[in-house]
Amino acid sequence: MRELLDGRKVLVCCGSGGVGKTTTSAALGVLAAREGRNAIVITIDPAKRLATALGLETLGGDPTDITAIVNRALGAQGLPPASGKLAAIMPDSEKTFENFIRSMAGTNEGLAKRLFKTSIYKIFAQEFSGTNEYLAMEKLFDLYNSGRYDLVILDTPPSANTLTFLDAPKRLAEFFDDRIIRWFVEPGSRLLAAGVRKALEILERITGRGFIAEMLDFVSGLFELRAQFIENLRQVARLLRQDDVAFLMVTSPERLRKEDTQAFVRKLREDAYPFWGFVVNRVLSRAIGATKWAAEWDSELASQGFDAKQIETLRMNFRELQPQLQHEADASEYLKNFSGTRVALVAERSSDVHSVSALVGIADELA
Repeated sequence: MRELLDGRKVLVCCGSGGVGKTTTSAALGVLAAREGRNAIVITIDPAKRLATALGLETLGGDPTDITAIVNRALGAQGLPPASGKLAAIMPDSEKTFENFIRSMAGTNEGLAKRLFKTSIYKIFAQEFSGTNEYLAMEKLFDLYNSGRYDLVILDTPPSANTLTFLDAPKRLAEFFDDRIIRWFVEPGSRLLAAGVRKALEILERITGRGFIAEMLDFVSGLFELRAQFIENLRQVARLLRQDDVAFLMVTSPERLRKEDTQAFVRKLREDAYPFWGFVVNRVLSRAIGATKWAAEWDSELASQGFDAKQIETLRMNFRELQPQLQHEADASEYLKNFSGTRVALVAERSSDVHSVSALVGIADELA
């Protein structure tokens, strides 16, 4: 992982929900600070796991310097303080979207206000498929260009599918497609216009008076911003393909799906995103330190005072773990066979990560 941190300015941790992305992102931040980097972790996690792990009640939309918290945890373990710094941020999606609209509108404050006053604005900001993922990219872009940090680590939003994050810009771009929005805003023929009006009249009776007018006002306002939005998309896409960026797929043995993994790696390579490799969390064999019962364990356990019955119980329990251990070995071998990628294994723990001390332990494993 030290090789990964060397020369990179952006790390993007991808993966489906529930595989430990937030923990991995935070641990990488701790490792980066100990290596002398000025790092920030961006998380868009409704469960607020990063705040919990850091001992904070919450994280806000502005960067929170957590270097002192990290150094206290290091000191408690007899380790020297970090030579770098670490900050964390959990952007408020609605506020981020508002700032995003304002930046695209530029000097046209009237256009921004027109969008904000519609009831559709909040629905779009919170519910439109891909908004959270794209706003995560926008925040990354903003912090990268601010010059305040030499490493930005993005914990991508939780999703059922790893590709959701990469597909978000495309889905939003499709919404801005002229053919779709013009159908609402400026129908090209009298026949179509009459059909649209009739459809909207029916919708207005269902949704209530004024709703359709607000929807059209919102859509037409976005239509005016489409050129700037498309340019933003291009800039973000260029950033994510730079040599100082690295994508990691975070997974766990029980959540690993070969088809999903193949699709994700294929998508990255087809679209020229720089892929580093895999971080596999909750690996039991790494915690145990072995995948098979060693012959010398019997005598070693006996020398420590275990009797024959206790040793047999341990051996039996170990045999019951064999299917899981074999699955982990197969998964690790499968991931290593991806050409040009690396695999980092993180041991299974007896409890969830709820402290900076635990993050320091994971950072040590990743190092």
